[in-house]
Amino acid sequence: MRYPVIKLEERHYEAAERAASLLPVYRGSHRGVEANIVGCLGEIIFTEFLLTSEVGYTGDYATTHDLTIINSGRLDVKTKDRTVEPRDTYEASVPLYNHEHQDVAYWGFVSLHRTKTLSQRFVESFHHAYLVGVANRAILDRHGKVWKAGETDPSNGTKFWTDCINLPLGVLKPIIEATQIWRSRQ
Repeated sequence: MRYPVIKLEERHYEAAERAASLLPVYRGSHRGVEANIVGCLGEIIFTEFLLTSEVGYTGDYATTHDLTIINSGRLDVKTKDRTVEPRDTYEASVPLYNHEHQDVAYWGFVSLHRTKTLSQRFVESFHHAYLVGVANRAILDRHGKVWKAGETDPSNGTKFWTDCINLPLGVLKPIIEATQIWRSRQ
């Protein structure tokens, strides 16, 4: 497996629930509070990986971006909820509802692996997180495919609930390579 895998623990669950409880449920959110928990859990895992990789960053958590990687630029973390382990042929998504106003150099992608049946405590449904990679604007422009809400991807049957740009995980820069580059600039 080319993706770093993090086994989720109670400390991750508690931090995600705490962070999500401070957020509003945004108009147009597809999953409400659950979406906030998924997003916060992905951000927690991503920033924890940056810390262990000795990459300096600031946690800005604005609607325009989540983090600023010191001497490299702004980054937004995108998290996907999956019931299977990610593969290179699977896709990462950047929703277009916030793409227009986001001012980022990078997107960091996390896949959360969960049980098919949701736990009573939603966050405990997730047992592993995969850091599936990073894209810059060049990767997104070169490999991204725009899907409109209501369209169905014939390759996997996904019906899109919102406009988004999808790109295969296999074209992303591995997180370990990205963190090495960022650390070298600091």
